[in-house]
Amino acid sequence: MSKLTDEILNRYIDGELDPSELKNLQNELNNDADALARLQALRIVDLSLRSLEVEKTSDVFTEKVMKVLAETRRVAKPRINYFFISIISIFSIGILAVLVAAFRSTENGSGSSTLTPYADRFRELIGKNINSLQSIFADPNVMLVISVFSLILLVTVYFTFEAHKSFTKKLNSILH
Repeated sequence: MSKLTDEILNRYIDGELDPSELKNLQNELNNDADALARLQALRIVDLSLRSLEVEKTSDVFTEKVMKVLAETRRVAKPRINYFFISIISIFSIGILAVLVAAFRSTENGSGSSTLTPYADRFRELIGKNINSLQSIFADPNVMLVISVFSLILLVTVYFTFEAHKSFTKKLNSILH
């Protein structure tokens, strides 16, 4: 035996070694005082563990624990993630601005719209303050800032979504 491990010593204590391994182990123990000391320490641990009383649990112990776990799972309420709500709100405002700009761009030279009457009513409701919004979006610097912000927002949403997937996967592996 080139390397005497605790596993081999434990197998010796349990009487699981074959005769050739047993002979090699005895030779090793005769030549190595440290190995003999480790064997004696493992024998003490083995005797201590064998002398421990095994306590028997009640027959319904597992059922009680599972019931407590199930109740705990029901009590836990999901937390509201305000970050996702704010991202969705920003996207909604952006979509609304694009729709308003689209309605404004459908006007022909006479001021009348080619849209249906319902869309005309919607345009009239929103169109009262559209000139100020349109002048803001007409500036190329504002459009550049909005484009950069949108790119940053998309990258943030992507990494947040990936982190959420990873967290969910870890949580499911813990729960199951």
